[in-house]
Amino acid sequence: MEPLLEEWGPLLVEQLREQLNNLTAAAQLLTPVVQESGEERHRQYLAILNQSVYRMTRTLNNAEYAQLPEGEPALRRAPLDLAGLCRELERQVTPLAALAGVQFSYEEERACLLTVGDAALLRRMLLNLIANALGAAGSGGQAGLRLADARSAAVLTVWDNGPGLPPCAEERGAESLLRRPDGLGLGLSIARRVASLHGGALVLEQREGRGLRSVVSLPVCPPERNQMLKTPQMGCDPTGGFSPVLVELSGVLPYQAFLPEDVE
Repeated sequence: MEPLLEEWGPLLVEQLREQLNNLTAAAQLLTPVVQESGEERHRQYLAILNQSVYRMTRTLNNAEYAQLPEGEPALRRAPLDLAGLCRELERQVTPLAALAGVQFSYEEERACLLTVGDAALLRRMLLNLIANALGAAGSGGQAGLRLADARSAAVLTVWDNGPGLPPCAEERGAESLLRRPDGLGLGLSIARRVASLHGGALVLEQREGRGLRSVVSLPVCPPERNQMLKTPQMGCDPTGGFSPVLVELSGVLPYQAFLPEDVE
C-alpha cells in the first residue's frame, strides 16, 4: 500500500484541492445572498459550510507538507521579533479560544526577542500546538503560550490544563494519544519538523497534576546590523486568501467562528 500511496497521494491531494476550490467559490457566491436574506438560520448553515472548507484546507495543507522530502521546504529566513509574533498570536487566538469556552493567556520574559527565521513556518508550528492545547483543555479549560529566554535559546511553551497523557502513553507513544484537529495526526509532526528546520527541538512534558506542555527550544540568531527587521504579519494567507489562524484552529473552534462577516 505504501508505494501506491506515494505514487497517487499527490494526485489525490490535487483532485481534492480542486473540489475544495469549488466549495470555496460556492460559499463566496452564497455569502451576499445569505446576508441580504437576513435569516439567522441561513447564516448558521453558511458558517457550517465555511467551517468545513477551513477544516478541509487544513487537512490538505498538512497532507501536502507531509509529502515534501526531508529538508524541504527551504526556509525563508528573515529578521523577526519572536515576542512580537507571539503577542500577535495572543491577540488573534484569545477571542477565538473564548468561543470554544477556553481561557487563553500569554506570558513573556522579554518584550522583544530578535532572531532570524521563517515567520510563517514558526507561526504554523505554534498554531498547531495551540490547536492541540485548546482541544485538550475543552470548554471551561485553560491554555496558554509562554516565551522565555534561556541564554542563547528561546523557549516557547504551549500548555493546557486538560487531562494530560494516560498511563499507557509511554508504551503507545505520546503523539499517538494526542487529540489531532486535522484528523490525520500530522499537526504535532509538522510542528516538530519546523522546530528541527530552525535547529531546535520539540518535547512533550506531563504537567504536575493535570495537563500537558509542548516545549520548543529554538536557537536565537540575532540579525546582523544591515538586515532589516520586519514585523510578523497575521493577515490572510497569500497562497489561498484564508486566515492562517482560522485554518489552523478550525478543528477545535465552533461553527460560530466562521460566520460570513468573520471570514471575509
